[in-house]
Amino acid sequence: MEAQSRRARRETERAAVLRSRDVQRWQRELQRRQREIDKEDERIRAADEVERFENYIQLLVSVHKDCGAFWDWNALTRAVPPPPPPRGSQHESAAGEALRGYRSGFFDRLFGWDKKRTVELQQGVTKGRAADQAEYEEALRQYKAAHDTWNLRRTIGARILAGDASAYGEALDHAAAFEDILSFRTRVSVTASQPDVIALACEVTDEELIPAEDVKLTASGKLTTKPMPISRYWALYLDHICSCALRVAGECFAVLPVSRAIVNIGSVRLNTSIGHRELITFLAVHFFRDAWRKLNLDQIDPSDSMTNFPHRMRFKKTSGFEPIPPITPDEQWVTT
Repeated sequence: MEAQSRRARRETERAAVLRSRDVQRWQRELQRRQREIDKEDERIRAADEVERFENYIQLLVSVHKDCGAFWDWNALTRAVPPPPPPRGSQHESAAGEALRGYRSGFFDRLFGWDKKRTVELQQGVTKGRAADQAEYEEALRQYKAAHDTWNLRRTIGARILAGDASAYGEALDHAAAFEDILSFRTRVSVTASQPDVIALACEVTDEELIPAEDVKLTASGKLTTKPMPISRYWALYLDHICSCALRVAGECFAVLPVSRAIVNIGSVRLNTSIGHRELITFLAVHFFRDAWRKLNLDQIDPSDSMTNFPHRMRFKKTSGFEPIPPITPDEQWVTT
């Protein structure tokens, strides 16, 4: 009996050891799988980060590809005003029908439910009348907004068609022509306008728009960052500025009946000759509508496309833009 007891004890201990080893192997397997999952998650996050970075870089140099729709001021001046909204009564009518159609039953009269139900239906008529009034007031508000817009466009259109260049700025503001450009921290303002030409000044307010670091994936799928090469940095900056110039000109040609758009782009810097900060121009382009319309905006290189227009620019691959005099509408010939 003692021998059997010892054998049973040894078998129990051996089984416990085996179970412990199985548990340890299972735990090690779980840890291995978790490490693989973590590595895969890290690779996915790194790939997403690189994709976002590359999309942002592509966005910087493709601002010109998404110009606004053409504004037909002739059609807008002839457009009929929006009709005023009718005053509806559908909610009150439906509630009134329910009240008139109510017939109390035996138990309703027995327990007095008919009076309560009648009061509820009468309240429904009042609520329906209030709902009709609320809908009418909202429709009236929308009508007034639409009428104001119709009247403003008709007024601006009549001035533009009459050759009133002072309406150009109002038309661009109403069309929100430079809203997307503003999202890139570049402010646009009209500096001069004539019936056939408009001049604009663009101020780049964010000098850190171009990333200072490059984001890439290693061969093993890990995320790595390193300082962006100076030549690549300035090449991206050049293409972004030229892309913005193309976009500004395109928005002008879409909204205004001008054949020329002068775009001067710069940033506020210290003028060492006077000791004050002022807007220093570093790209000036004289765009012509016919030449601009011939561009294949999806395929052009923004900086290369500047050769299609008279422009001023002094640019070095290692240091970027240098100040230049802006272009004015009275210049007949512009040399680079």
